Amino acid sequence: MAKVPDTPENMAKCICGQCPSHDACMKEKMEGLFCAKGKSSCEVTQKGCICGVCPLTPEFGLTKLYYCETGAEE
Repeated sequence: MAKVPDTPENMAKCICGQCPSHDACMKEKMEGLFCAKGKSSCEVTQKGCICGVCPLTPEFGLTKLYYCETGAEE
């Protein structure tokens, strides 16, 4: 189970859609909030990661990057 609750409040803080690695497949499937929902069902091409500047990162003490590829910490 992820540390970050999958809530409307956390979704409002989510910046996944602004990430350079967030691609057309992820947009089409309306994927985001990977730190709460787990990794993407799309193939991830690493083009940069902004997880470190996400407001949820310090709020929940997250330490990893590329949640779209790996899912969140447990």
